[in-house]
Amino acid sequence: MFYRKVPSRITPKACLSVRGRLGNLMFQYAFLHSISKSKGLYPVIPDTFEPGDVFKINRTTLKLIGEDGAACDKIPSYTERWPCSFDDRLTDVPIYQSAKFNGYFQSWKYWIQHENSLREAFHFQDKIAERAQKQLRDILNTSKFVSSNSTLVGVHIRRGDYTAKHVNDYGQITPNVSYYENAIQYFEDLYPSVFFIVASDDLIWTKQAMINRTNVHISVGNSGPEDMALLSLTHHTIMSVGTFGWWVAWMTRGTTVYYKPVFAPGSLYARDFNHDVSNFIYPGWIPMT
Repeated sequence: MFYRKVPSRITPKACLSVRGRLGNLMFQYAFLHSISKSKGLYPVIPDTFEPGDVFKINRTTLKLIGEDGAACDKIPSYTERWPCSFDDRLTDVPIYQSAKFNGYFQSWKYWIQHENSLREAFHFQDKIAERAQKQLRDILNTSKFVSSNSTLVGVHIRRGDYTAKHVNDYGQITPNVSYYENAIQYFEDLYPSVFFIVASDDLIWTKQAMINRTNVHISVGNSGPEDMALLSLTHHTIMSVGTFGWWVAWMTRGTTVYYKPVFAPGSLYARDFNHDVSNFIYPGWIPMT
């Protein structure tokens, strides 16, 4: 949808308090995209908004409708109850009335009715898409372990802050080697020729985990968005934890395997999901340990 500059007095708005890195921001934009369409609101994004540099989303800023940066502070505010679950109270806000939303909104249920238009919005910027396509061609052309009929599986390995004690104490956990071995074996049992493209925030651990495998390419030197674009070009996905791999799987549209203990039972993190992962995990994805 194209938004032209119109007088602010006739522009009911949906505003967000944005937070987090790319995967988190994508969930927040997805919510904004959907609630704006459902309620007849103008979706306000900040002047500097990382997904706007990564994807071809409309830069619907306050400046475009002639309003200043304080405009979103003067409207009714709504806050989610659970950052990783679905809060139906947020979808019950009045239509055509400005509202500000606070949260992470990490549930597919917020935007499933507008999924097709969201996929259009999450098209990578040309420079990122072209780099990913070139990288994939180079991988296919230079590896002797991949052929034209190989099935490609993207693997995202998230470790980083998930290995810190205070994060684990909160209930956030990251898979061990056996999970990736089981997930890789799952796809190798399904397809006669499989090649895995891996991206991670912990290359030392990842290289050690994959040391005995020849049908693996580990991405090095990419930015986060470039890795996301590269993995999205594969056929299927092995997730670890977090939102980055979630969006990779959603973009890929193939078979997705995810780490079954999304949170430690009874933990504070479990409360973020309202003790239920079904509102967070996309329908049809396969749990594995």
